Amino acid sequence: MHECLTDRPYRFCRLGYQHLLLLRGWFDEPHVRQWYGGPDSLEDIADHIEEMDVEGFLVLHRNLPIAYLQSYFIDGAHPYAADAKDGLGLDQFIGPAAYLGRGHGPGFLRAFFCRCRLADVERVYVDPKPTNLRAIAAYQKAGFQPIGRRRSIEEGEVLLMETCLR
Repeated sequence: MHECLTDRPYRFCRLGYQHLLLLRGWFDEPHVRQWYGGPDSLEDIADHIEEMDVEGFLVLHRNLPIAYLQSYFIDGAHPYAADAKDGLGLDQFIGPAAYLGRGHGPGFLRAFFCRCRLADVERVYVDPKPTNLRAIAAYQKAGFQPIGRRRSIEEGEVLLMETCLR
């Protein structure tokens, strides 16, 4: 079970169009570009701003934006629905390189789990590339366990991971 207390103050600000320039700069960071591509990824995020099925957030640490996080409910049409039906899927990245390797990823994920519990979410899933060892380690520190490798048309091979919040 994950605690709702974190050692760092994180807040989640609903993503708006006014944040796209900030995200554009983050997508130019080599550690982001390596895993998330370029303008297409930003266009995808912009498309989600007004959609109801994907909720995007800026992650704030002590009122400074340090990361992007999006959440979505996994339904029957999702490529991993057989393994993750009715769970919440997350995608996220830390923007400024200065915040890498400092425990922020697991920290803000645990803070986000508190929000998930309030919404009665029982399971949360992530799907890093199997070669993204930094992300996998951060997910494990946050409480995720590997389910196994999966393949989708959009993402190619991924390592599906889950955590149970109950």
